[in-house]
Amino acid sequence: MRTGVAIALSIVSVSLGAGTVACFDLFHSTAGILTACEIDAQVCADGSVDAGTDGPIDFCAWTPVEARAHASHACAWLGACQTPMGGNAFGECSFSALLAYDCEANPGHPPRGEERALWDCLWQVQSCADVERCVFPGGVPACPPVAATTCASTGGAVANRDVRVECTDAGVTHGENCGLRGQTCATSGASGVCAGAAAGGGSGCTSECNGTHLHWCVDGGDIGVDCASNGAGRCGVFSASWAACVAAGDAGCTPDASAECTNGYAVSCPSGVVEAIDCTGLLQVIDGGCVPGPLNAPFDWTSACSVAAAMCAGDSCNGYTLTGCTRGAQFTTDCSAQGLGTCRMVRTDVGTQTHAACAPP
Repeated sequence: MRTGVAIALSIVSVSLGAGTVACFDLFHSTAGILTACEIDAQVCADGSVDAGTDGPIDFCAWTPVEARAHASHACAWLGACQTPMGGNAFGECSFSALLAYDCEANPGHPPRGEERALWDCLWQVQSCADVERCVFPGGVPACPPVAATTCASTGGAVANRDVRVECTDAGVTHGENCGLRGQTCATSGASGVCAGAAAGGGSGCTSECNGTHLHWCVDGGDIGVDCASNGAGRCGVFSASWAACVAAGDAGCTPDASAECTNGYAVSCPSGVVEAIDCTGLLQVIDGGCVPGPLNAPFDWTSACSVAAAMCAGDSCNGYTLTGCTRGAQFTTDCSAQGLGTCRMVRTDVGTQTHAACAPP
C-alpha cells in the first residue's frame, strides 16, 4: 500500500491546485437532448453503449462544484417526485450521485452503461414527469392491490427490471431504480429489495463473479453489483476471500481488502489497481471523513468514507432547508432554490423508514 499512499498524496496536491469555476445555468431547458440510454436503458445494458463520456455531457468535464450542484438537483427532485425510499433518500442519493458526477473525487470507477444513463437523465430533470421517465424506463406499472414493496418487472415491462416500487399512497406507484447503484430488484420474502441479482434477495446466494456480475452474500441476501456499471467494467476474483469490480487504471498494487487514510483520501487496492477516493469531497466535510481499516464489504472501495464522530443521527427539515444524513455526514439543499416545495418528513418502505424530502412543485 506504500505505492497507493504516494499516488494519493500526488492526487491531493493536484486537486489543491485546481482552478476557479465558471458560472453556469443549472436550470436550462433540456428539450431534445436526452440520450438513447435514457429513453431505453436496455440500449446500455446490452453493452452497445460504453462508459464515462457517452451522451451529450461528459461528467468528467465538470468541476467538483458543478458536480455537487447537479447531484443536489437530481436528488432533491428524485425524493420529491418518487419519495425518499431506499437509495432515493437525499443523503444516500447525494453520495451516490457524487460518485457518478465527480471524477476528481472518484477517478477509478466512472459510471458506465445503464448506470451512467440514469444519472445523465436525472441531472436534467425539470418536472416530476421527467423524473418518472428516468426512474421507469418501461413506463409506470400499476400498483398491487395491497400496500407493499415489490419489483416493477413482476408482471410488467422488462425495461423496469431494476426498479423497486412501493405502493402505499392511495394507489400511486413510487419507484427506486436500483440501477443507479449498479444493482437490480430482487424479491426477498414478500418484499422487493435492491440486490446483486434478481434471484439474490434471499437465501441460496453464492459469493462469486458471474460474468460482469459480482455476487456478495450476507445474511440479508446478495448485496453485490454488476461491475459493467463502473470502472473497467469487469469483475475479478482476487483471493479466496473476495471478488471486486476492477478499477479503471493500471495494475500497481497487491490486492488487499483494507484502506488507509491520507489527507481525507481513502487509499485501497481491492482489485490490484490503486484506488484513491476523496472522502472529504464526497462527504462535503472540511476535514476527516475517512476511517481506515477493513473494507466493508471487501469489494467496496468507498466504505472507508465515513465521519467517525457523526455529524447527524438522521434526516431533518427546517422550512425549505432539507438535511439528509448518511455515513455520519450531512447533505443539505434549499428546496425552494431547486424549484420544489417545503421540506417534509416522509415515511416510506411501508412505514418502516422516515426521511426528509422536498414537496413536489
